[in-house]
Amino acid sequence: MKKDQPVTHHAWFDRLTIRLDRARRGPSSVEGSLITHHVPVVLSCAVIVAVLWGLWQVDLPLTRFLRSVHLSWLELVGDIGNRLGSGWILAGISGVLLAIGLALKQPVIRRAGVEGLIAHGVVALVVQGLKHLIGRPRPRLMHGGGFHFGPSLDSGLDSFPSGHVTASFAVAAVLARHFPRIAWLVYGAAGLVAVSRVVRGSHFPTDVAGGMVLGVLVGSLVANFHRGWWPSLVTALTGLSPYLVALFTLLWIVVHSAPEEPLNTIMVGVGTLLIAIGLGVRLYWLRKSQASHPAPLASRLLSWVGLAVTSGSVAVMGLTLLTSAAQLMTHQQTGTGLECATHPSDVVPPSTFGLRTVLAEGAFALGLALAVAVLQGLKGILPIL
Repeated sequence: MKKDQPVTHHAWFDRLTIRLDRARRGPSSVEGSLITHHVPVVLSCAVIVAVLWGLWQVDLPLTRFLRSVHLSWLELVGDIGNRLGSGWILAGISGVLLAIGLALKQPVIRRAGVEGLIAHGVVALVVQGLKHLIGRPRPRLMHGGGFHFGPSLDSGLDSFPSGHVTASFAVAAVLARHFPRIAWLVYGAAGLVAVSRVVRGSHFPTDVAGGMVLGVLVGSLVANFHRGWWPSLVTALTGLSPYLVALFTLLWIVVHSAPEEPLNTIMVGVGTLLIAIGLGVRLYWLRKSQASHPAPLASRLLSWVGLAVTSGSVAVMGLTLLTSAAQLMTHQQTGTGLECATHPSDVVPPSTFGLRTVLAEGAFALGLALAVAVLQGLKGILPIL
């Protein structure tokens, strides 16, 4: 106890120093910093709500269209995703990791298995409660032009959120936290589960999007609980919202008619110019090795905004701007940003700026060019709204 006493005094003195500093700066400074600290979360939540509302508009027409489509490869995708997202498969993956971690005495693998099981258990409780509290009918029970909600224990009145998708993204968030190099693989598998639930007619797009949000939140909180619930929540929300915007973009432009040709040409030209400016500014700052400066991330976000402009959708552009603002503010506050917006070359020192960085930036530019081409090809391909 005597050895711990000095540490206690130091901790008490540190807290007192912080309080005196806050008092010296005044309440307005503290309140301003708190407000600024919460703005990225508020923006990300606004984006998520807007995405869910937008997907709500396409639920019925898209479901009706998918009912009329009978393709063997779509059915195969649905079957694979359904099996991959089943409870026993997900629990089995976490259980195997736990067993391997214990056998090989690898704490990282062991924690991944334990946290995967915990996340899966939490998801099971939360999802079942929400399903029967909301009582949304499954697509197969859709007969009219609207939905009826309300608490129910009846079979088929348990559509929102998707249990398969929620559990898949919860386990994926845990695995991505401990094995970041395979994050693309585990999230890709979870995305396949999400697509399969819509293709099979088991869920609406909003059921899937809601499951993605809930799954990532639960998985991130479980896997990053040591950091505290607030930093984990901020990371999950700001990291998830861009992917939801991407999902919204694909579905929104597919079911809406393309803009008139003169307007569409202008927007594609403006968007392409923004992308080029963003790439040029980014290369300049990377060449100067200003890694600590927000310009690399800001320039990359400018490219994303340019891509949104080429979509020709005001809704897509607005959501992209909100998401970009949240990412930039998060980066300025914590030094971190969106995983898909950051880049390994953000921290490249001057001596290593060379062929590898140029190839990486070239691949990113090529990906943007392909994305522009894909968006143009998908515009109004299913004009059902």
